[in-house]
Amino acid sequence: MKKIMFFRPLFYMGGTEIAILSLIKNLKDYEIFIGYTDDTSDSELLKRYEKYAKVVKIEENSKIEIDTLVLCSPYKSVLEINEKITRNKTILWFHHFGSRESSIFNDDLTYKIIDEIIVVSETCKKIMLKQDYGKKVKDKLKVCYNIVDVEDIINKSNEPINIDTNHELKLVSVGRVCYEKGFERQLNLAKLLKEHNIDFKWYIVGGNYYKDVEDEIKEKYFELQNNFEFRGFEDNPYRIIKQCDYLVLLSDNETWGLVLTEAKILGVPCIVTDFDVAYEQIIDNKTGIILSRDDFDSYEEKIDLIVKNKKIYKDNLKEFKWSNSESLNKWRNIL
Repeated sequence: MKKIMFFRPLFYMGGTEIAILSLIKNLKDYEIFIGYTDDTSDSELLKRYEKYAKVVKIEENSKIEIDTLVLCSPYKSVLEINEKITRNKTILWFHHFGSRESSIFNDDLTYKIIDEIIVVSETCKKIMLKQDYGKKVKDKLKVCYNIVDVEDIINKSNEPINIDTNHELKLVSVGRVCYEKGFERQLNLAKLLKEHNIDFKWYIVGGNYYKDVEDEIKEKYFELQNNFEFRGFEDNPYRIIKQCDYLVLLSDNETWGLVLTEAKILGVPCIVTDFDVAYEQIIDNKTGIILSRDDFDSYEEKIDLIVKNKKIYKDNLKEFKWSNSESLNKWRNIL
């Protein structure tokens, strides 16, 4: 049986961790390992992985032999563990795409270690091919959409939850409480809704490893504290998403907004910013609304659409289906 390790220095609950969990649940014919180095990794999350894999802390003197290593945090992972893990194949799995991540391609020695590069959207592939290193990565680059546990999402969404749904507009955002997820854009949109006398409630589901950043962001919402509810980490965000009119993701950028797919599975339309992959996931003014990342004044003209068209967008999602079969076949071929 082939031995596969998914490595990430620090594990905390986020889209990448959910994607890893959903994938390893479906890899039945492999011996799976989860590797990490940081002691502050989320212990409860690691326990969830233990149902499907052996969780291994990689120490200074570790010597581990496997068949395939999947790096899930590229910008320092290779150098951190290269000499500690003997393997036949190394895969780089991109869930985040920025200067830190792409810097790996500037180091020829590090890059040579990588046999294949997996990205989670066609958009990400196109962007990478346009970069200076595009020709360099072309032959190693493959697109493989994330595995999404549809049955689990639907079942969890039906679990009871006591939240206040007696509002004209109910919004939810799921993800890390950090600036790159667009919290200042949220504040701008919220102020406009308030100015238009819209009765709204906005649930923020998620936390941040860096508590000082999280606390700093929360302070900025003080004047709208009756409209926002910071719920922290929720093991089951789907039961909240299902109760809301929109899932809101106003990030600086995304390689693939996994939570957008999850929301659409539950028939919940999305409000997103115009990062490139948004157009691969959302049809503007049909399955949601796409806002500018930079032009806050343009939000004004979207308020009526947000309030009046929420049922239309929801109806448009009734036929949405998600299949994992193609992605699972690709993963098996790669592994």
